[in-house]
Amino acid sequence: MQDLEILYELENKNITFYDRKLQISSKRLLIKGIKKSGKTHLIYDYLSNFKPEEYLYMDLLDERVTLLHVKNDLDAFVKKNHISLLVIENYDPDIVLPDIPEIILTSNKLNLHVENFDEKILYPLDFEEFIAFDRKHSNIEQLFNNYANHGTFPQIVLNHENNLHRNMQDLIHLIIDDRQKHILFKKFCELQSTKISLFQIYNQLKSSIKISKDKLYKSVEELENESLLFLVQKYNSPNSNKKVFLIDFAIKNAMSFKKDFIKRFENILFLELFKKNLEIFYTDFIDLYVPKLNLAIMCLPFSPQNVIEAKIKKNLSHFKEMDISVIEVVSLGNEEEFMLENLTCKIVPFWEWALRE
Repeated sequence: MQDLEILYELENKNITFYDRKLQISSKRLLIKGIKKSGKTHLIYDYLSNFKPEEYLYMDLLDERVTLLHVKNDLDAFVKKNHISLLVIENYDPDIVLPDIPEIILTSNKLNLHVENFDEKILYPLDFEEFIAFDRKHSNIEQLFNNYANHGTFPQIVLNHENNLHRNMQDLIHLIIDDRQKHILFKKFCELQSTKISLFQIYNQLKSSIKISKDKLYKSVEELENESLLFLVQKYNSPNSNKKVFLIDFAIKNAMSFKKDFIKRFENILFLELFKKNLEIFYTDFIDLYVPKLNLAIMCLPFSPQNVIEAKIKKNLSHFKEMDISVIEVVSLGNEEEFMLENLTCKIVPFWEWALRE
């Protein structure tokens, strides 16, 4: 039991904690999410409510921890020490969980499920959370500029002063330690907010790296399961090309010299919708489509109203066919509302769009 004795004696606390929207409110909880999304800091903050002798915290990715010892000794150890709260980060399903009042598990695998456990997913920061982290600025436009450039990983946001791109690259290498998988992810970064098939990706990559179709498909599945990558379907057309979005819209600029602010802006909007647990599609004329709300989102940050109106009028029959009731055009400053036949069209600055209830 020596490993567990040492872990039991360690102090686990945050130097500084910034509030997140996700709160720990269940006695049996599995917190899932990409590496570096802030799960550990969330847990450390929660542990501050307990006396050190009441809980046992361990991270199975800590190389000092021997998994076999944990499996063999855990149940007896928690009973011997009357532990009421157990935290296991990067949980291994082979571990038999003891019968104690409270257990918190974490994993970066979205397809992991533990019987009788509530599940929550912690993503990197949305715009509202970013504002809480950036305490140096109060001007909303400056806050958005910082958000668009620094991205959403808490670690990057809090330490962005020096070599932002290198810090992001180092972080991605920590998250993706497989070389082929990293090269594949970099390719997807270059394709941010564009439509493509996996077969096209395979044809583009096979001349530069040795990779089979099976390996590519498996790696893409892993990237999706780890929330690094989102492949959005065309509505009612699952076999069409998928639109590529990244877990952090700023990654592309750190991984490639190819820049396209419009595509980055669309990725920003996608993440705001996705983190609200909305099902999202695209169509030939709608950037982001939310069927549940009969809502079409158009990403036109710099277009004047007359150009926006002309674009909507041109595709009016499509909006009617899709039974759209509201079109939201997200901009970087413009604000207007007008009707086109029976369609409500709203031009909304991003910061108002993202921060509304």
